[in-house]
Amino acid sequence: MANSCATRALRPGIYAPLPTFFDDNQEIDYESYKKHLLSQFESLLKSTFESLSPDPVFLDLATKDMIPVCAGSLGEAVHLSFDERTALIHFIRNTLDEAGLQTTPIVAGVGGLSTRETIQLSHAAAKAGADAGMVILPAYYAASLNTNQEQVIQYYIDICEASPIPLLLYNFPANAGGQDMSSEVISAVMKLAPNLCGVKLTCGGSIGKLLRLNATISENPSISFSRKFPFLLLDGLIADLTPWMQCGGHGTVSGIPNFAPLASVRLWTLLNTLSPTEKEAQEAKEIQAILSRADVAAVPGGIRAMKYALNKIYGYGIAPRKPLLPLEQSEGERFMEALEKMLQLERKLMEEW
Repeated sequence: MANSCATRALRPGIYAPLPTFFDDNQEIDYESYKKHLLSQFESLLKSTFESLSPDPVFLDLATKDMIPVCAGSLGEAVHLSFDERTALIHFIRNTLDEAGLQTTPIVAGVGGLSTRETIQLSHAAAKAGADAGMVILPAYYAASLNTNQEQVIQYYIDICEASPIPLLLYNFPANAGGQDMSSEVISAVMKLAPNLCGVKLTCGGSIGKLLRLNATISENPSISFSRKFPFLLLDGLIADLTPWMQCGGHGTVSGIPNFAPLASVRLWTLLNTLSPTEKEAQEAKEIQAILSRADVAAVPGGIRAMKYALNKIYGYGIAPRKPLLPLEQSEGERFMEALEKMLQLERKLMEEW
């Protein structure tokens, strides 16, 4: 197993999958990407300090709960070439380092259409500066993979053994040809693939799976103790973060922080407060309700809705890569209406903090 390279440890928290912006020629718009990446952290820094500190230690204290995820589902990984995916990771690492965020880890989508391609992507991502990879099941031969789940288990065992960085298993049936890994299959991978560092669940019945996977870890403590850092169980939606945390989860990978980083991290902070006051408990309920409504509206629209909203809010490119087309104006306006309460909350938190 090639997992001995020096990587930054992942930790519980809010994982923000970043979209990949394109210019009018459908080329990667690195300027917008950099602006958006840094804006995620600057919002948190401004809420913590009166001015930005050049000290990486203090920067990490302010941003420790936000971790970027690149070249994944919302990053249009399937629309990027091998070289583009690698270049994007390298760009993010350099951008974070230049901003004094050297201790911030990067999670990169490294799932390919074959075992061989995924291994190649994991090596390229590690060389470019990623600290961990996230792998969704290949979708093209979904029907064949579904005929025998041993193929799925072996896939993750093989890629984990060959990857130089830890990998997270990503269960997202909507983007994997309908393949929905059971808790039994995921548990088998957890036991047999020591370089698997966590699981992200964006699927129906995720809370039930979370409970069963936690039971697997309790019955097999080595799943956490033998890893470079404790095994992570991450939600794929911020909509149910409160029950997720109450059931032993470790955070969420959600597109919502792209619009509301302060509100997302504030909810995370409140949910991790050991003895919250009545006021804090009520605030957590209110923030959770607002983010849940926004999340439920955002999921069906996917990257097209995200691009539309970020264009209206920040002026970034509105278009995904073809064959996807920008959201129609009428549908986009309805989406913006669904986000309004969340955007109001974000503005309020910025003013208060």
